[in-house]
Amino acid sequence: MTATPPARWEGLTCTQRRIKDFTLDDNLPDLGTPAETSRRHEPVAGAGALEVLPIEILHEVLHQLDLRSLTYLRLVNRRTMGLVDALPQYSDIIRHASNALRGILAVGTGSWISLKALHTSLCTARCELCGDFGGFLYLLTCKRVCFLCLSLNDVLLPLPPSHACRKFGLKRHHLADLPQMKTVPGTYSPNRKKILKSGTLVDYEHARLAGINLHGSLAAMEQYVLQKQARMLEAYNARQTGRDSSGRPIRARRRPPALDPFDGQSGNPHRFVAIARVPWLDRASRRVERGFYCVGCEKSSRKPYHWRILFAADTFEEHLANCGEIRDGKHCTT
Repeated sequence: MTATPPARWEGLTCTQRRIKDFTLDDNLPDLGTPAETSRRHEPVAGAGALEVLPIEILHEVLHQLDLRSLTYLRLVNRRTMGLVDALPQYSDIIRHASNALRGILAVGTGSWISLKALHTSLCTARCELCGDFGGFLYLLTCKRVCFLCLSLNDVLLPLPPSHACRKFGLKRHHLADLPQMKTVPGTYSPNRKKILKSGTLVDYEHARLAGINLHGSLAAMEQYVLQKQARMLEAYNARQTGRDSSGRPIRARRRPPALDPFDGQSGNPHRFVAIARVPWLDRASRRVERGFYCVGCEKSSRKPYHWRILFAADTFEEHLANCGEIRDGKHCTT
């Protein structure tokens, strides 16, 4: 059952803004019309050693499995397909968050995300960073997030490996075991920026923690990074004014890249390549809620009135209590 705003809020809320965000959802290939398969037939082969486990234990084992392995298991034969499809959590995901599952498999983050983690995020209503209603999942770490956090918070900006190494004082081999993804070429962000070819991006938060662990502390990491950057700039400047043995100016190499290139925030396509729109599934009531917007905040770009904030029924009650009732399309504080 999909929840809608109560009738008493008619005219105070809307379910869409006149803008398209162009997330990973919009760049996944169209599956087309499902073809007829042989799944209707009884399985001929079994599930091997898994058959000896009681069904309750088997379901718990599969619930803990990462999505990449679970997908491979499902493809073994009809019996294993039936076992995976019978999982209540998998059924919930296929029904309400199949785009997130497809996105995870498309960008290659399924090895770091379990079925349990994805289902937990599906059943989480609020953004894990700010507490507002979250209408999106960040598919590198399976966090429930809101639009403002995904477009403004550094933690949700995946980095190219070279940038991660430069910013956190790492070498390429330090990134090998960190959550990373392959971008799907396409159009991303409300500004419709193009990503023309696939590339690797690393999770910001895990790269930062790896840098801190490597250098011993945040202060030591920052000092190392700044000193290295200063040496590179010094060498570049010296080369700019240097001359070779014949007295001719030495051609300078390219200037060292900045530690923090221009972000662009909601216009940065890298902020949307790992984002999927996912509704909230209430475990108790089985109600599905996608969130809605406040009409009174349509022309504001400041919290708590920001026009991109999504609400659920309980958070909208809080919003009205804090910001005032809505009259003639505006909040009234008196």
